[in-house]
Amino acid sequence: MIHLEMNQAALVNTRFAISPLSTTVGALYLLRSDAPPVGGGWRHLIRETVHDRQLWLLKALFSGSWDYVPDFLTPQPDAPEAAWAEEAHTVATTCSERLCWELQIMAQGITDEGLAGRPTPTILRRALERGERDFAGDIATELHQLWESAIAPRWPALRARMEADIALRARTAAHHGLSGMLAGLHPRVAWNDDRLSLVTRFQAQIPGSTSLVLTPSVFAADLHMVIDPAGGPTPRQPMLTYPVLHGPDTPASPAAHALLGVTRARLLSDLHAARTTAELSERHFLAPSTVSYHLGILHRTGLLTRTRTGHRILYQQTPRAADLLADSPQAR
Repeated sequence: MIHLEMNQAALVNTRFAISPLSTTVGALYLLRSDAPPVGGGWRHLIRETVHDRQLWLLKALFSGSWDYVPDFLTPQPDAPEAAWAEEAHTVATTCSERLCWELQIMAQGITDEGLAGRPTPTILRRALERGERDFAGDIATELHQLWESAIAPRWPALRARMEADIALRARTAAHHGLSGMLAGLHPRVAWNDDRLSLVTRFQAQIPGSTSLVLTPSVFAADLHMVIDPAGGPTPRQPMLTYPVLHGPDTPASPAAHALLGVTRARLLSDLHAARTTAELSERHFLAPSTVSYHLGILHRTGLLTRTRTGHRILYQQTPRAADLLADSPQAR
């Protein structure tokens, strides 16, 4: 169990942030053999990009069965939406002390906290031999290549999902209070006695926090808490990455975004399976009237079929729509 003490300062300074870098790092967890299934061909796209771009350091960091992946890869965002260049620069300029400490945890683990170590891959050891500064710079460069190739072209749709999730969480906080919102982030999150608890096999007690950053993830199926174990360099404030509520499985292509607009492209890409207006309204956090308006346009342009089943009207992509979306990761 991980316990995060939430004093008044931490509660007052709890905030949401959208992070392009955290999203990119979240996609890298799809390299792991135990990664949960993700729709839209994302796993294939990430693996293909890592291979084609020869991102061997990232592959070594994420394809293993590590209990701990270094947290310098996900610096805490300073703004509601972080800028990619600033986040990448933070990674590239990570201080040597923190970088070495985190890589040591990855390799050796921490017995008291339930973190198991694993042998460091040869490619990481050799990269470190060139110096910590070069190592951090090489990691930042590989992250940039993955971002540019796989994530950035689809960022508008990914960001829209995260923005919609944050809006929903804000409404939950307004109706049920901050503690109710925090407890609703995931079934493994509990709020009790002024502390946030995460049900996990790892053990940690984090006192004295003055803030908490919540970052939604479109790729994660589970929680990821970025915290500093005891005994390290100057501690950073905790950050909790949580999975967004269910949404479209298939990311629309940049061409579809440009032609149809982001909202209609997202709806169309989600209709690889037949769905009703009500289902789409819930999945995309849109009013039913808004969904009906966009579906009407898509149907009149021949991109959707409309079938009545009892009292339900189901919409689904036509072959013409599939051709339009052919540049999406699912088609790769």
